[in-house]
Amino acid sequence: MRSATKSHRLSENGYEDHIHNNIFNFMVEAKGSKFDQITSIEEAKQYWTPIFAKYNLTKRGLLGEGYEFDIEEYDHFIRQGASNFIKKDPELREFLLSLPQKRKIIFTNAPEESAHEILNLLGVSDLFEAVLGTTFLEHKICKPESEAFDKVMNHIGVAKSDYHKVCFFEDSFKNLAAGKKLGLGTVFVSSSTLTAEGRSIDDLAQFQAVIETKVGMGLKKLLPDLWD
Repeated sequence: MRSATKSHRLSENGYEDHIHNNIFNFMVEAKGSKFDQITSIEEAKQYWTPIFAKYNLTKRGLLGEGYEFDIEEYDHFIRQGASNFIKKDPELREFLLSLPQKRKIIFTNAPEESAHEILNLLGVSDLFEAVLGTTFLEHKICKPESEAFDKVMNHIGVAKSDYHKVCFFEDSFKNLAAGKKLGLGTVFVSSSTLTAEGRSIDDLAQFQAVIETKVGMGLKKLLPDLWD
């Protein structure tokens, strides 16, 4: 593992907590079905924790556990307010433009519409060939399931024998570990999910590099091969 700094925690901008709060509020405010048993934020958190642990994606988990709701309404509700947290990032754009690889793909457990909004706010949407999220995955599979990786790779025309040629950036340990198991190159972008998933800095040694601040040109010192 090669690491950019000594600290292993990313300075959060508040967006992740904002999304979680929206999820809990949705669970409280939704009417009918199994939602009627949830009457407070604390109860929502109690119901959410085992669902997310089992399904790794709240929306898929709620559907899998028999909660009935409009998917588009849910997506809009929990993703609202992104512009309050996400701003243009010239350093990220510089980094992406510096990479010689022509193909750059977003593979996310979020809705495509939300991912496009974030990319636009960051000012890098034009640098990605495709965004593949929950609609593409038909709300049935998601990272870290190997089926989700294979569906994405098949869609973009990467054979299993060439998985090692793909560099996978991820802020979830279990998602990145799943990619590594399939043979992908791996870069961990440190975040609060590390401790949330019960992992420590020592567990990151298996990955090619760890970015402990924001994604940027500092990676060139860690993985110069990406620029060959």
